[in-house]
Parts: sequence; structure tokens; C-alpha cells
Amino acid sequence: MPLPRSLDPADLRRTLSGFAHWFRYPLHPHDFHPLRQGDGADARLLGYYAAKPLYGKLDAQGRVDRRAGFNGEVVAVFVPSPARSWRRARLVRARMPRRRVRRADGTRNWPAIRRAAETAIRQTLATAP
Repeated sequence: MPLPRSLDPADLRRTLSGFAHWFRYPLHPHDFHPLRQGDGADARLLGYYAAKPLYGKLDAQGRVDRRAGFNGEVVAVFVPSPARSWRRARLVRARMPRRRVRRADGTRNWPAIRRAAETAIRQTLATAP
């Protein structure tokens, strides 16, 4: 189930405080993944999220130093279902083993990154009032 068309990810910059700090590039609808509780036909939609791994250092000019590599931190933006606007969206941070962020071929390990984000989002939802 894709992100609802009524949600334009470009609106996150002006709607969600702190979003632009963590997500410096524009997100697109295909960057969002459904988060479900349960399996199969009975799975309940919890919301949608997009996640990215973080680099560990800044250079002397205060920009991201990609040479330092990923540090194992992941940040995700999550909008709970029913997702009708970005007003209820929130940022969630996660940790994963630094060595698992990249695959042996050097590409990002998106399944592991998404699992880390999903775990953190589920923990956040479980502790929310």
C-alpha cells in the first residue's frame, strides 16, 4: 500500500520541526514504506515511514563528512495511520551495528536499515501515551 496521494513529502520541511536537519535531500512518495502489525490479511497498518543512515562526523566547514562513513545511527520520519496530513508525523532515531549499514559491495544495506527504523518506531508507539 503506497503513501496516500494527499500527502506530499515536500510539505514535511515546513510542517515537521527538525526534519530539514536530518533529511537534507527531498523525499518522494516511493521513499515511504508501510509499517504493519501482524502478518497476512489480518495485518493492521500502523503508518508509513522513510529512513536513512547517518554519517558520524562533520568536516571543518560543518558539512557532513562522508569519508568518515556511517556511524550506525538511523533517523526515520513516521506518520501514523490514518495518514491524512503530516501534523502527526514524528522523527524517530535508531541504532544499529555500524558494520551492518553497508553491504560487502559498499552499497547501503536497506533491509537492515529499515528493520532498525521499524524496531525503533514500534518501541516508540508502545511507550506513547
